[in-house]
Amino acid sequence: MALFAPLSIARQALLAQQRALQVTGQNIANVNTPGYSRQRAVLTNVPPAGDVIGGGARVASVEQAVDPFLEARRLASASTLAAATTNRDLLDRIQNAFPVQGSNVGTALQNFFAAANALATSPQDLAVRANLLDRADALASELRATAAEAATSQRDADRQVVQTTSDANQLLTSIASLNTTIRAAEIGGGTANDLRDTRREALTALAKDLDIHVVEQSDGTVNVFAASGDALVLGNDAATLATQAGAGGAALDGGSVAQVGLQDAAGTVVTLPGSLGGTLGALIAVRDQTAPLITGDLDTLATTLRDAVNAVQTDGAGRDLDGLVGAPLFAGTGAADLTVVLTDPRGIAAARSANPGDNGGAQALLAIGDTTFAALGGATLNDFFGGVQAHAGAITRAADEQVTIEQTVAASLDAQRDAISGVSLEEEFTDLIRFQRGFQAASQLIVVSNHMLDDLLGLIR
Repeated sequence: MALFAPLSIARQALLAQQRALQVTGQNIANVNTPGYSRQRAVLTNVPPAGDVIGGGARVASVEQAVDPFLEARRLASASTLAAATTNRDLLDRIQNAFPVQGSNVGTALQNFFAAANALATSPQDLAVRANLLDRADALASELRATAAEAATSQRDADRQVVQTTSDANQLLTSIASLNTTIRAAEIGGGTANDLRDTRREALTALAKDLDIHVVEQSDGTVNVFAASGDALVLGNDAATLATQAGAGGAALDGGSVAQVGLQDAAGTVVTLPGSLGGTLGALIAVRDQTAPLITGDLDTLATTLRDAVNAVQTDGAGRDLDGLVGAPLFAGTGAADLTVVLTDPRGIAAARSANPGDNGGAQALLAIGDTTFAALGGATLNDFFGGVQAHAGAITRAADEQVTIEQTVAASLDAQRDAISGVSLEEEFTDLIRFQRGFQAASQLIVVSNHMLDDLLGLIR
């Protein structure tokens, strides 16, 4: 009957406007929710069924305001920012082992050669000789402490590699589970926009751990790949990241470091090739490259000092207070184990003759401070350490500047996302009024249709 058609159209309109109001209300409720993407009810007309008028309106879908290309850029930015931040934090700690002010290897070197100068002035004074040994011991202690700090930083970075790998595994499992839930929710034409937001946040967290590439599938799931191309998530299947100990002795403390890879069903871990990016990439780079490089420079300094001083001490023409050829002053294979092995001040070979007042050995010891060494690139001991200190400061400053750059890029991308996906209360209030009036109009259509039916039934009666 023709009079019932307006009632049907009004009913469809009421349901459509009500659904649109629900979507608007959801947007308003989540205006301050991190990671929430604004939704929009897409209204469409109901095709005519046997007549030329049509069946009213319905909500065809509830879409999210999301730019997939922008989201991909934000994932990449999250990886680079996390890597830069981790790199800066680790380098800050390493730089702390090279303080510009206060006690450090540089001041210990100066104090040692100042003691050598005093020995050249008073070669027979036992107190001066004892002071030289004390300064030598302080210098060796500073070198050991600096090397130990680098080794500790490396070991802490290795522990963070293991923890970050475990965290990434939990995210991979969560993403695979969300894939399953989203596919089930949308397979019948439903929407899972809130779940998509949750998955997007999980992907961002994963991107901070390591560089990833995300490919969305037609069924609503996403596949996730590492920078190397290895699959991390395929549909509802998540790979397992694992760590295994590398070769013994690879670490500065003599132990092994963890290698990150994919674990197969048999429990075998296949190391992921190339840089992992993100936090893991930065941790591994500092652990395997920066810390060993700086420690290698310290070892070069320590062995050059050891050999130069011991050469003076053991020179065949040199004599200690007892008229004997001197014994080595330093021992050790590098900065980490450099020690003073000469314990008797009388054993310092300050003379180059049988004359106890001769200071030839002390003068040779003092001259080491101004000597340039090929092993140090043509630099003196103090200048070489200054270069190491300056290098540590330079890479730390560069890392800090890189964080600032990446933060600016991330802020810009976040602003672009807010412009596209963020909730604007002004727009939502406008939609609220618009859908409210649509609902009121549909209600009025029901009232008019009801009056028409009453009039018709009155004629029949």
